[in-house]
Amino acid sequence: MSRIATLLAAALIAAASTTLAVPGSAGAGGLDLTCAPPSSAGLRFDPPATNTPQTLTLTASRRYGPCVSPAHPDITSGTSDASGTFPGATCLSLFGANSITIHITWNNGETSTLSGNNVSSMAGATLTVVTTGTVTAGAFAGGTFVHTVVYPSPELLLCNVGLGTLPSLYGQVVLEILTP
Repeated sequence: MSRIATLLAAALIAAASTTLAVPGSAGAGGLDLTCAPPSSAGLRFDPPATNTPQTLTLTASRRYGPCVSPAHPDITSGTSDASGTFPGATCLSLFGANSITIHITWNNGETSTLSGNNVSSMAGATLTVVTTGTVTAGAFAGGTFVHTVVYPSPELLLCNVGLGTLPSLYGQVVLEILTP
């Protein structure tokens, strides 16, 4: 078996043995907001990510909607855009755990700041990123949240084993915010 085929097989075995996290209840309180697909998240890498370390600019665009909130019935959608520069990044930098802050502007003009930790895992050619934490400011402040993004991406799998580049990812989002 060639070296590339061996690496690809090892990556597939590792991905298949990864436990896939799914959205669930973030706390014991009541469900205060749900945003479901076609809610989406897009990531753009400049330059495209490779398996060789380089400085990348990452641009994230999230679109939430339809959203349903018994406590805030006027909130039906939202947006969140952010970018940052990451030295020494590779395709593998998308895996693991790290802290994140998401600033959302809702369709009614209110905002929410979500602060938490995300965990990324890959099963087959699908990257799943689950972020849990607390709403630290704005609408829903004091609540907890689960933010799940599923990115189907054969390009990421190939990039991880050195067989291509990753210019972008696009996935579906489920956001749940629960009251304390």
